[in-house]
Amino acid sequence: MGLRFLSAMNLVESRIAENHRRILDRIAASCRRAGRNPAGVRLVAVTKYAELDWVRILLALGVQDLGENRPQQLLQRAAALPKDIRWHLVGHLQRNKVRP
Repeated sequence: MGLRFLSAMNLVESRIAENHRRILDRIAASCRRAGRNPAGVRLVAVTKYAELDWVRILLALGVQDLGENRPQQLLQRAAALPKDIRWHLVGHLQRNKVRP
């Protein structure tokens, strides 16, 4: 791997980590305003169009719930990633998306 690739991956990783932290902070602030425990809120990271390496970064950050809106993509990702992920099918399910 070249140095440019590693630098780009480090940049992507730090950007994902920063966005993740910002989302968790927003969830915590919303829960405080509502008098709710943030532990009772589940963050589902929708991975549509995300590279598999980016999804792995999310998993390393502790994300356990992933969402996909395309059943075929969900099946492919589920086969390639750890089995303890909680998968969520999000959005409207179209008939042509479930036919073999």
